Amino acid sequence: MELRQRKVAAPEPTTYSSPVVETLRSLDAYPKTLDDFKERTSSGATVSIISCSVILLLFISELRSYFTPVTTDHLYVDTTRSQRIRINVNITFPNMPCSGLNLVAMDVAGEQQIDVVNNIVKTRWSLDGHKLGQELDDEQQRKNWAGKCGPCFPHVKESPGKALPSGKCCNSCADVKSMYKMLESEGTWKLKWEEHPICTHEAVLLDPARLERIHEGCNLFGFLVVNKVAGNFHVAPGKAFQSAQGQLVHEFKPFDTHKYNVSHHIHSLSFGVHYPNRVNPLDDARATVLNGSGVFQYFVKVVPTTYRYADGHAVDSCQYSVTDQFKSAHDPSKGFVLPGVFFIYDISPIMVKFTEKRPTFTYFLTSLCAIVGGVFTVAGVVDAAIYQAGSMSSRRGEGIFG
Repeated sequence: MELRQRKVAAPEPTTYSSPVVETLRSLDAYPKTLDDFKERTSSGATVSIISCSVILLLFISELRSYFTPVTTDHLYVDTTRSQRIRINVNITFPNMPCSGLNLVAMDVAGEQQIDVVNNIVKTRWSLDGHKLGQELDDEQQRKNWAGKCGPCFPHVKESPGKALPSGKCCNSCADVKSMYKMLESEGTWKLKWEEHPICTHEAVLLDPARLERIHEGCNLFGFLVVNKVAGNFHVAPGKAFQSAQGQLVHEFKPFDTHKYNVSHHIHSLSFGVHYPNRVNPLDDARATVLNGSGVFQYFVKVVPTTYRYADGHAVDSCQYSVTDQFKSAHDPSKGFVLPGVFFIYDISPIMVKFTEKRPTFTYFLTSLCAIVGGVFTVAGVVDAAIYQAGSMSSRRGEGIFG
């Protein structure tokens, strides 16, 4: 008879642990539970998925908040009076030709900028909204004809016995005027400089009645640089000049004022350079004259503004508020009205300073820990409540059917 020996489980090897290791283990604030005593439920899985989704959404929100700086504002007394302000304009006059519009800027310091053409582009538009090209004034004509020889008599036909001088160049309306005046003084030719194509802009400014023959619109785009004091800039028909008494005068026929349709669309109007979240009240503003003409007045309160970015870079700019009014040219009780669009601005003595601040990285980590810990704690409470409710229901079922 053969005896079979039963397999006896080998005794588990005893591991020796020093008192120091045991002491460290006793400090464990997160005791582990054996897998044999763990119970996984479908409700717990659902709560876990939901809690992880919530953590992910809150993490994205916190990350976006970390990279989005918070802006604070403070008020100061403005002490930078020596600076100049840039005024950015983009205005369209649908029913006024460029050759009849004059842009003028003046301030209480006595500075006047008459017929501003530097940094201003005048674009001609048809009445049905098609671009016709750029309006060229005297200075721009010189630039276009630089290094070339412009014709002096493109519209004049020679007659027998009277020859026009050759080899002469007319690159501006001033050159045309000088040439025609010389010929008239010699008694050889008597020509009208207004009929020369290069002098269209100047001729219309001197005689606004010519506007009736020009059915176009105009867009003014560019910028002005003015002193940091109260003043105004305006767009009005007729040639502007300074009188002997120092007053600004617009030359046009008063009885033709009803013919100047100064309806306009302000695409944008701002003071200074752009900074984040700035709102310009006159952007995309429209004003329409249904009958006759008049003057639109915009009273602008300009507030100097400094914007400091989170990286330390700062820009000096302005913001403004505005009120407006319209005066009809057909109301005798209000006296004579100069048709046009006037922007009367005043500079506030108070400066606004915006400062961007970004949360620190330690604050970001603290928020993340609070999100993860809070969500897991709340999810644990919810899961325990669901489990206890399920256990009580099962026990009641066993008591009834057991």
